[in-house]
Amino acid sequence: MDALVSVDYALRAVLTMARVTPGEAVRLGDAVGRTLAEPVASRESHPPFDASAMDGVALRVADLPDSLTLPLVGAVHAGDVPGDLPPGVAVAIMTGAPVPAGADAVVPVERITRDGDTVRLDARPAVGQHIRTTGDALAAGVEVLAAGTVVTPGAVAVLAAVGADPVWVHSRPRVAVIATGDELVDAASPLSPGQIRDSNGPTLAAMAEAAGAAVIGPLRARDTAADLARVLAETRDADVIVFAGGVSMGERDGVRDAVEAAGGSWTLWGVRQRPGKPLAVGVLDGRPVIGLPGNPVSAAVCFEVYVRPLLAAMLGRPADAFTEPAVLDAPISKKAGLHTFARVAVRRYVEGRLHALPAGAQGSHVAHSLALADGLAHLPESWPDAPVGSVVAFQRWGW
Repeated sequence: MDALVSVDYALRAVLTMARVTPGEAVRLGDAVGRTLAEPVASRESHPPFDASAMDGVALRVADLPDSLTLPLVGAVHAGDVPGDLPPGVAVAIMTGAPVPAGADAVVPVERITRDGDTVRLDARPAVGQHIRTTGDALAAGVEVLAAGTVVTPGAVAVLAAVGADPVWVHSRPRVAVIATGDELVDAASPLSPGQIRDSNGPTLAAMAEAAGAAVIGPLRARDTAADLARVLAETRDADVIVFAGGVSMGERDGVRDAVEAAGGSWTLWGVRQRPGKPLAVGVLDGRPVIGLPGNPVSAAVCFEVYVRPLLAAMLGRPADAFTEPAVLDAPISKKAGLHTFARVAVRRYVEGRLHALPAGAQGSHVAHSLALADGLAHLPESWPDAPVGSVVAFQRWGW
């Protein structure tokens, strides 16, 4: 268990612990960012009736004389329920209004001349022109959104159109975020000698929320067995427990013992990667426990690579990270035998290829590189180095 494992092995170990969350009903107005727990189908055809695509007049083409002139009788507006079109006449019609039975064309206002109660067309229309037929946009019973779809404002438009309110979505996984360290204080606190502000707690909580989770915390624990036990007791309602710090080799890194004392166990301890070699994966009461390194960059990168896919799987979303090739425009040093996650900024050139540059210093303590970067460049452990021109797999941040 203490032997270093590959990135792929560690990710598989994390994903094997994923348990899909149950579904719950939410109102459509609260559904943005949630994940559909079942497919959504159209209840009826759209449009549900033959509708006019233009403001103009509706008529029966066969009724048009050579003069292209017809009497104009009445008007049909959106929301009206028109009767049948009488023979030999035209009726004014508005965009979206139901086309009267018997009418087989709509002529837009730009193509007609009105003279009192008659209209003259500038050309004979084609049968069916400017009429949106029943089901033209969508037939009844057709699946419009698949299970696992993240609800966006665009998806809300579809859900509203088909009458899907409430919406059946996966419940949010509850993630307990625990930052450890005697040296940590809140972001708003002045620093005393030996102290640093806790960036891991707020960062990981924000990443968890962006990934679709509900956050417990962020919590904070001192580097003592008693305080770690206290904080662990506060995670009883969590589906996933994430530690930041306390998983390396220091004499005060007590997360390993604390989880075991609470009845948990560890699957792996250490990954052949940089940053983030001291990554730990375990289980407590059937719940995944992920121990992230304490350095801010290492913690955020490991969350992105391991915890975000875990949460995606729990939400019924695809867990595979999307990557695309990018060309390095500057060299990135790495150590052979370690999979390196380099923070990079990207730009796209005219030919369509992505080009990447390191986003600031690559030290695991340089937190502002997270804000400068567009995502991660994957440098495989077999590579001795990454010179200019290397083609890497680029993974955008998930937030």
